[in-house]
Amino acid sequence: MHYSIIINPAAGSGRGKNTWSKIKVALDAAQLDYTPMFTKDAKEGATYFAKRLADRRAGDNNEILIVVGGDGTLHEVVNGVLQSSNGKEHPLPIGYIPCGTGNDFARGFRISTNPLTALNQILDATTPEVVTIGHYHDAIKGEDGYFLNNLGIGFDAAVVSRTNASKSKRRLNRLHLGSLSYISQAMGVLYDQAPFTLMVQKERDRQLFPNAFIVVASNHPFIGGGRKIAPDRDVEEPKLELLVVERHNWLITFWTMWLFLRERLARSRFAHRFVGTRLHYTTSSLEFGQMDGEEMGNRFVDIELSTATYPFWQLRQSKQKKKVK
Repeated sequence: MHYSIIINPAAGSGRGKNTWSKIKVALDAAQLDYTPMFTKDAKEGATYFAKRLADRRAGDNNEILIVVGGDGTLHEVVNGVLQSSNGKEHPLPIGYIPCGTGNDFARGFRISTNPLTALNQILDATTPEVVTIGHYHDAIKGEDGYFLNNLGIGFDAAVVSRTNASKSKRRLNRLHLGSLSYISQAMGVLYDQAPFTLMVQKERDRQLFPNAFIVVASNHPFIGGGRKIAPDRDVEEPKLELLVVERHNWLITFWTMWLFLRERLARSRFAHRFVGTRLHYTTSSLEFGQMDGEEMGNRFVDIELSTATYPFWQLRQSKQKKKVK
């Protein structure tokens, strides 16, 4: 096997650089064939490297792509591969070594956050495991893309926007307390974020929500650094779940936030859940959007969701048998 490795040294406020140092020692000790690529900026980022690699190497059965970074880096790599016509037809199998702030996909796929254990999960694999990811098409902007965790509009997207702009995020990341940054910004958004009108369509059924507040589509349980928002989802199942929560009076609103923090919101009477392979929703107002923790900007929304698949060259922890030191 040849391992092409895309490394984001800045992931997790510099954790990516330290993680790569450990991985490199293990790879050299095992005398494995690998080529490292380090992200620098938008021109030489994870998407650029992934697309270029897919153009050249997709379809090669001896090629494995390893990602060392956070959820954002993994998101960019998958979208980069699938932007390539060659990569879309023969997607490169990916192994993931998480070292970001949230690491929600690692939780959903049961990948260890210990770098060497995650590497062992890759080296132990003998065949790719196909997982469900989400695909979206925005009819207004003519955009298409893929997500591995969540696509949200409204509350959670506004929190992502504020968190990314906050000065405290980097300090908390260095202390491995990145999820606290998410929670601290949520209080301000809770006060400012206005409800909006949302229309959800599943097959021929339509449902109108005049006071939508939380709208999140997921393909596995986790969001925001490990909070369960879709507890019944699994990346092995070919379905997405759309959670819609409306805003009520302040007492109920605070209660729904408490339920979210306790990971009970999805099964509460305040949650509306839509599960399927194709879902469609629209808004009549400008709303923040986020995809895998990456900002989508403030926009009118006309989004169709569908499922897609991607091969991962990695054993989920419950299936792992041996270790390489």
